[in-house]
Amino acid sequence: MSALVDVCVLVAAHRPNHPHHAACLAVLDGALMQGFAWCAHTRNGFVRLVTHERVFPNPTPLAVALATWESWIARPESRPLLDSADADRRWAELCASRGARGNEVYDLHLAALALSAGLPLCSLDQDFQRIPGLHSYAP
Repeated sequence: MSALVDVCVLVAAHRPNHPHHAACLAVLDGALMQGFAWCAHTRNGFVRLVTHERVFPNPTPLAVALATWESWIARPESRPLLDSADADRRWAELCASRGARGNEVYDLHLAALALSAGLPLCSLDQDFQRIPGLHSYAP
């Protein structure tokens, strides 16, 4: 099964000291072994977070983070999801209907991309389960 993968799942799968490491790695190396959908937010967020010294006392070296990312997107079914008119419309509707502010705006962008592509969203964030029509699941 393919899915849009949230940055929190990627970070957890990469960092052995993350409390959800085993579950997230099992999803990436199991159901999503052939690949997954991603967007600029997930790519940038992954690299930004795992290399950040205020997030992790021993951050991942940039070269390792980039190599990890490249290995994931080299999987045969990995593909980027790009903004489209449909995704933009869905995002605006979701933001307006929920009175979105702050971090929720980012989350709703992921939801809109997944909805527009007809893909589930794999995330540790349970808030996605409250979005009508979006199939989301946690590792």
